[in-house]
Amino acid sequence: MTEPVQKRPLLFLLATTFLFSVGISLVFPVLPFIVMEYVPQVSQQAAVIGWLAASFALLSFFSAPVMGALSDAYGRRPVLMLSLLGSAVGYLLFGIGGSLWMLFLGRGIDGLTAGGISALFGYVADTTPEEERGKTFGQIGAVFGAGFIVGPAIGGLLSHLSLSAPMFAAAAVCVLNLLWGYFILPESLAPERRSKQFDAAHLNPFTQLRGALAFPLVRRLVTVSVLFILPFSLMQLALSLLARDTLGWGPGQVSTTFIVVGVCDILGQGVLLPHLLRWLGEKRVATMALGMGVVGMTCLALLPLLPLTALLYTSVLLFSLGEGIFNATLGAMISVATPADAQGRVQGGAQAFGSLAQVAGPLAGGQLYSRFGPTATFGTGAALVALALVLLTGSRVQASRPQEAVG
Repeated sequence: MTEPVQKRPLLFLLATTFLFSVGISLVFPVLPFIVMEYVPQVSQQAAVIGWLAASFALLSFFSAPVMGALSDAYGRRPVLMLSLLGSAVGYLLFGIGGSLWMLFLGRGIDGLTAGGISALFGYVADTTPEEERGKTFGQIGAVFGAGFIVGPAIGGLLSHLSLSAPMFAAAAVCVLNLLWGYFILPESLAPERRSKQFDAAHLNPFTQLRGALAFPLVRRLVTVSVLFILPFSLMQLALSLLARDTLGWGPGQVSTTFIVVGVCDILGQGVLLPHLLRWLGEKRVATMALGMGVVGMTCLALLPLLPLTALLYTSVLLFSLGEGIFNATLGAMISVATPADAQGRVQGGAQAFGSLAQVAGPLAGGQLYSRFGPTATFGTGAALVALALVLLTGSRVQASRPQEAVG
């Protein structure tokens, strides 16, 4: 039997999730303007931003199984503390800057320790009864979405002081959270329940990928997911550049677009999705979400031709609503297509493929934007989502409720 999460540790876990989300999103509105100081050639800025984003995502992909295995062997608490310390150091180095390699070093250290979020999920599983885990993970998901709203807002506001101010603020908050956790967070994994083995097999993230390739329908769904994640990660990279280059916006104005992304994520998953699933079933909801993604990305591609603020906000709203609804529905569709004894392996593999897409998206997006401009970049994104829509429409995915099954 697991003991319910006590109030103060749960608050710490929610705060850590919030900071993780803030840390990812806080940098978005200021990153193009920071890179401008070290890369004066406008044609090269998007490519450098893409490498910065990809380096963080790639190191997070490799660190997640390592940090998770470390928490299985040595406990959740020290791994969570290490993750917070790494984030604080990464933000501090990024804020100090002084050279391009310092920016990469800061983001790299943060990425290496970002895998500590897996220890956080392990902590919840250790201390929460099975019947309560859905509720707790729902709270964590909502807090993550809230952080995605607050992060860009903080970044935009503090950028009025200096471009480094958001990074220093994030480092300070991580240190405060580290001290809070050090003094109040108990260990959740008793020594007798810890893993007795810790070897190279635990450190290989590619073992997760095989889980998502074992079943034909799951392979198709994972392919659809990757085709949608690529444009989403591309948008995270290029949206700031698009607003700067077509509308002349600064960091404060750019931050509002990412706030819209966060609000849509919460509204889509927390308010609209339950009703849509009840009315339409999983596959029709996912199809609708991909359709919204195609329209939103196409409108972003048209923004250089029609540089209107309303068009930018409408595009971001449509794409972000579609992305949030689709991602929440995807897990249900994959679970229906997966045997009961393979759920963890398949879901883990699907997440791993998503992480790799978050590496490839910024790299490809940065090169496209540098070489061909925003219209070609977002037009490519629209084509990828359209291909995902075609693949999903042609699949034989069933809804989880028999009376709403769709072929």
